[in-house]
Amino acid sequence: MLDFLTLTLYHISNALLVPVILTILGMLAWTALLLGGFLREWIARRKLTPLMTAAVAAAREGKDTEAIWILVAEAPSGLPARFARFVAGSSETRVMEQGLTEIENDVAASVARHSFITRVAPILGLMGTLIPLGPALSGLANGNMAALSGNLIVAFTATVVGLLISGVAYGMGLARRTWYSRDLSSLEFIVDAITAREGVPNA
Repeated sequence: MLDFLTLTLYHISNALLVPVILTILGMLAWTALLLGGFLREWIARRKLTPLMTAAVAAAREGKDTEAIWILVAEAPSGLPARFARFVAGSSETRVMEQGLTEIENDVAASVARHSFITRVAPILGLMGTLIPLGPALSGLANGNMAALSGNLIVAFTATVVGLLISGVAYGMGLARRTWYSRDLSSLEFIVDAITAREGVPNA
């Protein structure tokens, strides 16, 4: 009975190897796409950061709402651009607050993607490492060095790729959390300044 259960687990484990490898490759492609978007965003922030600094300064100095929104609307991409499209120059409190809520949801979704990849990629890498070890040890016991070396190559490659995916995703997520936290803080300051100065009603 024990031999039957062990053999069943062995076959189940081996059957998972191909799906695990395909999933790792899929996550590698997904991470590459995210990396491309990350690099575009990083380049765009060279223009975005000075614009947000100027918009915050304009709000602090009490300039009119239109001048502030012009600066925010010039943002090439990122949270300020999404916020500007949603608000469309409106100074109503409920519109601005809903705009902040929308971009906070966008931030949560972006961070969740990076967190998912960061956590799942090492798990898949570990699975891709452990699954081939069974056939590798079996090959070693039978003197089949080709099977041993082939399975060990798969095992170590899966580990390296899984850790690479996780590391890249973690770095992108960390940088984006920093960027988005700064952008949200700036936008919240602008909204508070406009609301306080104009006395905009909530309804």
